[in-house]
Amino acid sequence: MSDDSLQRMETEGEMTNGSLRSSKIALFSYFKRCYERHYAANSKLYSRSTIALGRLKRTASGRDAWDMYVWYALAERLARLGFDAEWMNAHIEPRCPQCSGRLKYEQLACDEIIGICGTDCTDDRSDRLEEIRETVADLYSRAFAEESGEQLSADDLVRL
Repeated sequence: MSDDSLQRMETEGEMTNGSLRSSKIALFSYFKRCYERHYAANSKLYSRSTIALGRLKRTASGRDAWDMYVWYALAERLARLGFDAEWMNAHIEPRCPQCSGRLKYEQLACDEIIGICGTDCTDDRSDRLEEIRETVADLYSRAFAEESGEQLSADDLVRL
């Protein structure tokens, strides 16, 4: 297989080519490219992010292996390690966990913002942001609980 073919295979995914799952290499390449739009290169951050991505990708399976969940869990991990991860929100869009469609946002009377599926795929108008937070917290906990002792709930997330 040529290097060019290998490179194309390694960069398939939502953040690169439209699929829901990307390889660890593709996610890190996207991460680095996006980071360098905001800041100068940071080898310590890159080292920590590749380690975290490896753990997340090994832990994730099924739906929680979608790029969206891995990206938010990575942002959470980096924020908890003391890195700025705020910039990461500009490079991902939450999607419906059921159909991966776009979300529509509504502000409730209590000033809470919810995200509902734009196509209402489950016909229940439920808050998909909460579902996303729960999945991210679960993935994060499974990937890092052994090392950090953290068992996160959706309410504990600092990044989403």
